[in-house]
Amino acid sequence: MSALAERLARQLCESGPMPFSSFMAAALYDADGGYYSATRPRTGREGDFFTSVSVGPVFGRILAGECCGAWERMGRPTRFTVIEAGANDGQLALDVLQWAREERPDFLAALRYQIDEPLESAARRQQETLGEFAGQVSHDALGAAAHGCYLANELLDAIPFRRVRFSRGVWQELHVGWAEGFCWVEKEPKDGALRRRLAWLGEDFPEGYTTEVAPAVASQVRIAADRLEQGYLYFADYGYAAADYYAPHRARGTLRCYRGHRAHEDPFEAVGETDLTAHVDFSLAARAAVEAGCAVMGWVDQARFLTGAAAEMLRGMEGQGRAGSAWQRQFQMLTHPAHLGQKFHFLVLGKGVSALPAPASLGFARPAAVAELLAERFPAS
Repeated sequence: MSALAERLARQLCESGPMPFSSFMAAALYDADGGYYSATRPRTGREGDFFTSVSVGPVFGRILAGECCGAWERMGRPTRFTVIEAGANDGQLALDVLQWAREERPDFLAALRYQIDEPLESAARRQQETLGEFAGQVSHDALGAAAHGCYLANELLDAIPFRRVRFSRGVWQELHVGWAEGFCWVEKEPKDGALRRRLAWLGEDFPEGYTTEVAPAVASQVRIAADRLEQGYLYFADYGYAAADYYAPHRARGTLRCYRGHRAHEDPFEAVGETDLTAHVDFSLAARAAVEAGCAVMGWVDQARFLTGAAAEMLRGMEGQGRAGSAWQRQFQMLTHPAHLGQKFHFLVLGKGVSALPAPASLGFARPAAVAELLAERFPAS
């Protein structure tokens, strides 16, 4: 048992069960033992799972082109801020900045890269990765950016969520307790935001139906919206619209734990050494965006998003020999339905950009998909 697990066990013995969201927050973000505080690799072959960034630089280069296009549509302001949350080791930022230096030095001259990072250990790793761009990268947020883009790749799935179970005709919140080991404890829901979500869900569920509710996702989207005065926000993650997320057949929820490229559903195994996630309720995120003054411009799977965003780059790779072949291999991994292409979706938001042309990345987006997201009216958070 890790030192963090022992500390949590003592806390549970002394104070009683805690909401799973509190347990998850400690398991992932504790400064002295949380999963994201560790220095070992988390992504790629040596880590616990693959991400679009770990496939190679193509994902970041396409997003760089997307941000450059946004800068151009906004009239090429002299200062343009790309804000990233959930930056891991800083590799995505490096890919974006290197593309700008190689392909669009005029864009690089205007570009400032802001990383919103609450963990000091992670910020140090990011600074090491981005040393060559130290003058253009900041970890000190100074209010809302006048013009820019907000990037969040696999952020929302790792925001601590609450677990609930439909038990004996009523909703119960699953807390974490201790009985010679971590265990689930059913308790009456007390949190106001959670109770409102459960009232919206209703009671037409089978006995034992278990799922996740993440009011903090709405809070994160509102925080992101406040970071820009004008610009675009991109949330890339795996998840569903609410009608699909809470479908009765999804009776075990979407909690997943990743360690050593093995996925399982036991969050009490190797606490602090395992990534804990759940799929994103994109309807909740979209409704929060609207309440925060953003327009939901598109909700599209990663294959369609990247294909639209990378049209010019794809043409530029023709006849590029070995470099072009490597680019194509990465692009195929990112867009193939059996790999990452349909597993991930992009939620694209706009703030103050209604008079501007839509991004090329939404060329294959379906308006009906946005309507599906916003069809469910959630109670206020």
